[in-house]
Amino acid sequence: MSNQALQSELLTRLLHAHPHGLGKEILDNYRGEKAVAGMLKTLQDQGLIHDGSVTVDEHNVSVSYPIKLSSAGVESAKAAEAAKNSEH
Repeated sequence: MSNQALQSELLTRLLHAHPHGLGKEILDNYRGEKAVAGMLKTLQDQGLIHDGSVTVDEHNVSVSYPIKLSSAGVESAKAAEAAKNSEH
């Protein structure tokens, strides 16, 4: 799975999540917890999830739950989902 595919998957999961966001289940991915946490950091840096969800301290990534999309993240998630649906 490419980084783009992982990003799309996470955005889609968050888009369809409970309104309160996702907890540790967001880390359920065959690429591993560190890959998902790293992508969550990228999403946060891009303003697609709420700030403060992911912190990095001396190369250790810490995730604070729940994870929720920002308004820009909702738009990105909808675009990613539409792109995925148009491929099929």
